[in-house]
Amino acid sequence: MGAPFIRGFFIAGLLFATPVQNARVLRDIAKEKAKYENADSPVKRAKSVPKLGREEYIAARQALRDGDQNAALQYLRDYNEQASAAHDELEKSVADPEKHSNGFRQLQISVRERARELKDITSRVAFDQRKPFEELQKALDALNQKLILELFPNQPNHKKQPDQKNP
Repeated sequence: MGAPFIRGFFIAGLLFATPVQNARVLRDIAKEKAKYENADSPVKRAKSVPKLGREEYIAARQALRDGDQNAALQYLRDYNEQASAAHDELEKSVADPEKHSNGFRQLQISVRERARELKDITSRVAFDQRKPFEELQKALDALNQKLILELFPNQPNHKKQPDQKNP
């Protein structure tokens, strides 16, 4: 009952750990998604995006490890849609993000972190299958840049859009 038994027991434990981990991650996603959907203001919804995104990215990495690229891509798309929707709601409800940055800050940090993670995830996908991942990466980068410009509109290199008013 020496090393072979322990090794076999360890391998069996690994086989059972994956479904348990996946179930935990799915439970965590459901919990955070409920918080996101039940948020009663755009700021609270934006503040719920970071935790939800973290769980969705954990699930995406697990799906890739399990060989399910489509599921991974769906988790990543879900985050992108939620972050964009939260941003759109914030934009409609907050007149000046620079002065009232609550929600915008948390969303920007989350988008920046997820964009960085997405670059890592994309590098793990076969080269000929990267296009949808790269498109998501571009969309997240664009959202991140938009959030930065809303939070810090008076940057020296920031050019005003034609529809923006001069201060």
